[in-house]
Amino acid sequence: MTAVFAGILLLLMAGGFFYLKIRVDRVVSGEEWIRKIRDEIDQLVLEMNQTAERNVALLENRVKALQDLLQEADRKLKVLRNESDKNDISRQLYTHLKKQAPIQSAEASEGETTVELSPRDPEGGTLSAPAASREQEETRQAPLLKDQVMELYGQGFSAEIISQKLGASISEVDLIVNLSTGGRS
Repeated sequence: MTAVFAGILLLLMAGGFFYLKIRVDRVVSGEEWIRKIRDEIDQLVLEMNQTAERNVALLENRVKALQDLLQEADRKLKVLRNESDKNDISRQLYTHLKKQAPIQSAEASEGETTVELSPRDPEGGTLSAPAASREQEETRQAPLLKDQVMELYGQGFSAEIISQKLGASISEVDLIVNLSTGGRS
């Protein structure tokens, strides 16, 4: 009976050994490991694609925001150029008028025969009668505008507010203040 018991025990041990060997081979086998690695790689690729799509969307949003800012800056530059051009034209006109005014008053004060200078446009041609009368009318109104601008400026109002109140351009207000204060504004 001991021999039968030893034989059964030996058979059980051999069966357990083969069962464990098969389990170990299955766990350690290359196919199982390859399948697990493939699953992990697929998961990593999926996560990387999601991250890349999110980053691309963020970059597209930022590019659009920058394009909007550039368009806004271009628009503001265009407005600034237009205002600068208007300011330059106003300065040229006032410089032209300022040069003519001392010549007229100097001739009248010397007691010589006064020669009436005909108004000229900036290109050097003589202005027509309606244009000349318009310029004389503006010259009559100019001291009134100048006085109003300087009064408001003296009260501490900015050029923008003064231009709104008097219906003049900001360039005109700045020019009047600069000419009246000698450039110290």
